[in-house]
Amino acid sequence: MAHPSLDDPGIALPVLNPPDYPDCFVCGSANPEGLHLVVHRDGEEALARFSPRDLHQGYPGRFHGGLVGLLVDEMLVYAGLAQGLVGMTASVSYRLRRPTPLDAEIELRSRVDSKRSQGYRASVELLVDGELVAEGSGTCILLPDPPAGLVGGDH
Repeated sequence: MAHPSLDDPGIALPVLNPPDYPDCFVCGSANPEGLHLVVHRDGEEALARFSPRDLHQGYPGRFHGGLVGLLVDEMLVYAGLAQGLVGMTASVSYRLRRPTPLDAEIELRSRVDSKRSQGYRASVELLVDGELVAEGSGTCILLPDPPAGLVGGDH
């Protein structure tokens, strides 16, 4: 199935980033050391783009694998937010399929695979030029009293 591109003119996918959490290391807009990931809702999935900087290097010219895990963790939570579920990561695993060039734009997609009364399982894909470079999955527990800034997601 073809997905819209964040670069396509006329495409205005809703932003899921909660405005009440500007200091989050991964998605906070005000964190001076953060990654500033902006996540959008694309149907029932979460979608983001990330361009690593030189300081995100592992091996020369490669994006650090541990930071891949950080992005997978974050996108698990956003998979739930795309469906109105407010969760927190309880377990996460990821697999690096190929080295990710440091100068690449990474597309991140996540989706909820199954739901239960206390949480959900989700999966994440990281793609460069349409090719899978990493994938992950995990379980998120639902927050019993979610903060108001996280509910809704149309920010």
